[in-house]
Amino acid sequence: MKNDFTVLIISSVWWSAITRAAVEFIESGVAVHAICPAGHSLRCLKAIDSIRTYPYVAPTVALAGAIAQIRPDLIIPADDRVVATLHQVYGEADRATAMGRLCRDTIERSLGRHEYFAYARTRLSLIDVLRERGIPTPAAASLATMEDVRRWCASTAGPWVFKRDRSWGGSGVVIADTLQEAESGFHRLSHPVRMACALRVLLADRDIYSFMEATERRPLPVMAQAHVTGMPANIMVACRDGEVLGTLGVNVVSYQGRTGAATVIEITQSADMERAARVTCATLKLSGFFGLDFVRCARTGTYHFIEMNPRLTQIGHLCHGGNTLIRRFLQHVRGRAQVAVPSAAMELREHTMIALFPQILRTEPETLHSTAAWIDIPWRYPELVEELLRRPWPRRGSVARLEERLRPNMPYGRSVDRGEALGKLSTLLRAGMITDMPMATL
Repeated sequence: MKNDFTVLIISSVWWSAITRAAVEFIESGVAVHAICPAGHSLRCLKAIDSIRTYPYVAPTVALAGAIAQIRPDLIIPADDRVVATLHQVYGEADRATAMGRLCRDTIERSLGRHEYFAYARTRLSLIDVLRERGIPTPAAASLATMEDVRRWCASTAGPWVFKRDRSWGGSGVVIADTLQEAESGFHRLSHPVRMACALRVLLADRDIYSFMEATERRPLPVMAQAHVTGMPANIMVACRDGEVLGTLGVNVVSYQGRTGAATVIEITQSADMERAARVTCATLKLSGFFGLDFVRCARTGTYHFIEMNPRLTQIGHLCHGGNTLIRRFLQHVRGRAQVAVPSAAMELREHTMIALFPQILRTEPETLHSTAAWIDIPWRYPELVEELLRRPWPRRGSVARLEERLRPNMPYGRSVDRGEALGKLSTLLRAGMITDMPMATL
C-alpha cells in the first residue's frame, strides 16, 4: 500500500511507549519519520523513513525546519516538553511566510486550536474548567507562599498532593503525609532545581535536555490537590477538531513508586471517564491524542479527574473492540480502506488484564508472582525486544550503575540488566503469563 500519509514522531525523553506507537503507524501503512535522543528505542525500527536527533540548543528552530522539510500530515509528540516546544514553534512562526503558515497549520491539525494551548501548561486552569462543567475533581488551589501551604493543610484533610506545572511522568509530584513533609515538598517544587540535582541528572541519567532546563533557574507554579483514596485510572482519546473518535479506559492495578507510570492495567469502561474526555475534547477543541488521569474513589467508585496528558500515552497501541486508537484515528482521517490491516501473523490480540512491557520487568518479584496478566511483548520485532530487555539507555552508564548500588531505594525502581530481565521472563513463562513467546528467545 502506498504511503500517502506522513507522521512525524518527536520525543525528547527515552520512553519506549512511543516506539510501540510507531510500530502501529508503520503497520498501518503510513510513512514515519522521527526526531529523538541518541539511544532511543525508536532507532531499532528499520522501517522508519528518517531519524534525526532531538536538539538541546534552539529546539524551536530545529523543529520548525524539520516540519518544513518533512511536511507531515500529523505530528505525534511523545512527551510534555515536546508539546510545549511545538506551542512555542507555533507562536514564533511568521504567518506572512509559507513556512510559517505550514508550521502553524500542521501543529493545529496535530494538537488542536491554538487558543487553548495554555490549558496544557497549567494544571489548575483545566481543573477549574471541568469542575464548572460538573466533572468530579478533588479540591485544588494554587500555592505561592509557605503560608499558603499551611493554610491548605489546616483546611484540607491529608495526605496532600503537590504538583509543579510543566512536569510529567510522575516527576514534580510530592505526596505529603505530615505538615513537615508538605513544607519540605513545596520548598523543593517551588524553587529552581538545585545545581547538584541537575548535575546528577546529567551524569547519572545522561539527560542533557533536563539539565539545560535546570540551568535556566526558573521557578514554576505549584498547586495543591486533595488526595483521593482509591485506584489510579486513565483514559486515552483519539480526536479531531474537538470530536472524539475513540477512547480506551484502564484501571491501574500496579505502578512504579508512589507517583510513577503504570506497570499493570485492566481495561475498563467508565461513564465518568468518557464524559470527562468528551467535555475536555469539545471545550479545548483538541486534535490528535491526549490522556486524562483519574483516581477511582474507593468509597464511592466515582472517577475523579486529576490531570491531562496533552499527548499520546502508553496504551495507544493496545487493542480493544477489534482495533487500536491509532488505527481508529487513521481510519477517520484517511478512510478505512487506506489503513493496512494486520496479517494473520500480526493479528491484534485483545486482553483485559495487561502487564506493560518493559515496565513490568522493574517491579518487585512478589508483584510478578501475584499478577495474572498477559505480558505485552512485541515478539514480531526481535530487535526491539532485545533493546527493551536491556537497561534504559540513560541508565547504562557507569555513574548510573554506581548510583543504584549506593542508593537502594530508587524512586521508580532499580534498572534491570539483560540477564536479570531474562530471568524474570522465565519466571513469567513458568507462571503462565507468557503464552506466545518464540521458543528461541530464552
